[in-house]
Amino acid sequence: MTKNINSILKTIHSSIIIIPIIFTVATVFLILFFYIPYITEKKSIISIIVLFLLLYIGYLSIKREKELIHANDKLQDKLKNMLKDFDKNVIASTLDCEGNIIYASDLFCKLSGYSKDELIGKRHNIIRHKDMSKEFYKEIWDVINSNKVWKGEIKNSTKDGGYYWLEAIISPVFNADGKIIEYNSISHDITNKKELESLNKSLKEKISLAITQTQEKEKHMLNQSKMAQMGEMLSMIAHQWKQPLAAISSTASALELKMIIDDCDQLAFAAGIKDIQAYSQHLSLTINDFRNFFKDSKLVTKTTFENIIDDAIQIVKISLQNDDILLSIQNDFKDEFCVYENEFKQVVLNLIKNAEDAIIESGISHGLIEIKTYKHGTDAVFEVLDNARGIDGEIMEKVFDPYFSTKDKKSGTGLGLYMSKTIIENHCLGSLECFNTQEGARFKITLDPKKFSLAN
Repeated sequence: MTKNINSILKTIHSSIIIIPIIFTVATVFLILFFYIPYITEKKSIISIIVLFLLLYIGYLSIKREKELIHANDKLQDKLKNMLKDFDKNVIASTLDCEGNIIYASDLFCKLSGYSKDELIGKRHNIIRHKDMSKEFYKEIWDVINSNKVWKGEIKNSTKDGGYYWLEAIISPVFNADGKIIEYNSISHDITNKKELESLNKSLKEKISLAITQTQEKEKHMLNQSKMAQMGEMLSMIAHQWKQPLAAISSTASALELKMIIDDCDQLAFAAGIKDIQAYSQHLSLTINDFRNFFKDSKLVTKTTFENIIDDAIQIVKISLQNDDILLSIQNDFKDEFCVYENEFKQVVLNLIKNAEDAIIESGISHGLIEIKTYKHGTDAVFEVLDNARGIDGEIMEKVFDPYFSTKDKKSGTGLGLYMSKTIIENHCLGSLECFNTQEGARFKITLDPKKFSLAN
């Protein structure tokens, strides 16, 4: 490309110098040839004047020629500087019809790591990268050989085994007969862009993998938490069943004794059987309560804090009574809202059970658990408070950490509060916080009813 331009400039330069000189000499020669026979005549003076005028015109032409030569030199210098800038700052190359490199810019050489001597005359596949298939290059040749311009991205190999990416435009060059004689390529470096795209893709894959792993971990922890809750459920069922089972046993023993002493009073037997049936029905209802409470449901339902509190109390009331713990309820938020109801109930039950355990461990003789609901701005707030003297400052920072527990291994997994926070924040789109009061601990759930709808 540079060689061709230099050749054109030399041709122009030669033409500018030679043509005016030839014109001047030819003009003088013709004048002398035609006018010399008449010099002795009367018109000789006019002839001489004309001759001098022609000589003066020749002088002006030569002077003008010098100016043109000077302007041409300046133009050549300017073009040479432009070519140097082009060579230095533009990634360009030219191929002949056989695919051999016949021109490579300095920036092309710098980027590839090859010198011009190493590139000129070599096949273009000297810089072909293994990631670019033969079919890819075949497509390029098919386009440019059909007299069209090819545009696209190419990955090339460097001399030291590295790579770089180019966004290239490859176009055919035609002679006067319209025949392709070579191919020019102009490109710009997009290596950083491609590496950024690759990095973004890698980050997306890593984020996707991390999310999947987190979800699997959360699912595993949730299962562990449910198993722990199942153990607590069995303990609570035992509390719930203790009195009815004792009554059934006592009634059955009384009836058996009557049979032994042959005191078969039909009315007494009917009453005893009725009592046993009533106790059995109570046990069945208790099982249904627990089954419904711990049912794995991911449905968003419309509910109220009153429904949630009633269901939770139904599970824990016997246990609290046996431990001599008073439950106080102040439900000031009466509005309906949408939430994963069963999951929310499990969180409430977990907070009540934690408060019960804290009261027992602290040795409080008159335990008190308070449930408060109220409206704060547009938010719905649900609080569980106890009088178990509060949580130590160092422990307070860790209460929501996974696998952290102040209980021994037999009675605590450390997943209860962690999973409660996960359920409230990730599933119910709310927040769960813990504070100390003068009497004990205060767990606060905050929900924005507008964030949830039955469409969730």
